[in-house]
Amino acid sequence: MLAIHFLGSGRISLDELPDPEPKGQLVLVKVQAAAICGTDRENLEGGGQLTVPGHESAGQVIAVDKTFRLKVGDRVVINPHITCGSCEHCLRGDLYFCENLSIIGFDIDGGFAEYVLVPEPCCMFLPDDISFEVGSLLVDMLGTAYHGVKRAGVLPGDHVAVWGAGPVGLSVLLVASYLSTEVAVVEPNTYRQGLARSLGASLVLNPVVENVRQILMDWTKGRGVAVAFECVGSEEAATQALAVVGRRGKLAFIGVSKHFSFNPWVDLMQRELIMYGSRSFVLPEFDEMVAIVRRGLPVERIITHRFPLREAEAAFDVFRSGQCGKVLLLP
Repeated sequence: MLAIHFLGSGRISLDELPDPEPKGQLVLVKVQAAAICGTDRENLEGGGQLTVPGHESAGQVIAVDKTFRLKVGDRVVINPHITCGSCEHCLRGDLYFCENLSIIGFDIDGGFAEYVLVPEPCCMFLPDDISFEVGSLLVDMLGTAYHGVKRAGVLPGDHVAVWGAGPVGLSVLLVASYLSTEVAVVEPNTYRQGLARSLGASLVLNPVVENVRQILMDWTKGRGVAVAFECVGSEEAATQALAVVGRRGKLAFIGVSKHFSFNPWVDLMQRELIMYGSRSFVLPEFDEMVAIVRRGLPVERIITHRFPLREAEAAFDVFRSGQCGKVLLLP
């Protein structure tokens, strides 16, 4: 089979590998769509990766051994979280808290290949009326956004703001808009500003040339936003977001941040704010996401580029340029 490896420093290789074979509860899935994620950038541009990357994928089961529920022909989304299945976190559906967690596409070979071998519990049924392309977006891109917005407890008519119009930020925009909130998006990239407008943002701001705080305070009639979603992973963006959250509002960290400083009295206590981090979806939310996609959430509109696996170099060039939404590889 054809598969991709990250060599580091932005380089990739296309390699021929032996076709995997199912064994026990490991099932063989023919990959139909695999999405490039922002977290792929670290190994792509850093020191490389020994395993086949790709942790956002969907496909069809083509071979099984000793499975409990899957059969050949089943359409599945691959949940990248491999867990023990029996600890308190797994039993609650909080898979990413499992102390024995490993990740498909990082710790074992992932979906940037023609076939992928995965544990049966990682395969989540994909209904026939949802495409493989959309399926590849459910567990990570949409799952991260959906869980973060759900935890915010937004109400119809709330004014919220999203920092970053990458795929996760755009997903937050879609989910928050679906819940009848007014959404402002803060994004310096002109291409992604256009995506945010096309997906229904009420207000799109360029933080490089516009006074974001003043405009958002005017937009909310001086109240500040109910929720600020930081989807960039930038201390500068987080600081800007914190400044415009209204009384008893919330600041949600969804982008991967490394550092952030604040004054508890000035920034939290005086306004009684809540800050929280949101990492990924919990297992019961998968069916909820399927339901809202079926009701018309246009998650497929975040996809801007599609490439066959053999054109992976071009796909990653587009991804690294930032002139894109979601980029898919279609083996």
